[in-house]
Amino acid sequence: MSSSPSTPAHDQTLVITPDERAALYFIPQAPGGMIVSEEMQQRLQDKGLATGVREDGRRWLTEIGDRVRLGKL
Repeated sequence: MSSSPSTPAHDQTLVITPDERAALYFIPQAPGGMIVSEEMQQRLQDKGLATGVREDGRRWLTEIGDRVRLGKL
């Protein structure tokens, strides 16, 4: 079974640090919100939790990233 970078395979365990979990609440970045470093955003993207940079210049959460943020995964 192949998987895309935005969708981890079902047999993989997703390991998320407390800092990564906290950063999910601030993606996409908004004026006045906590600044999430580019390094952290890239780590979230690499784990399939955030998108690449979109047309508006921001990253957004993937469906999986949103479920993790909500505590459903």
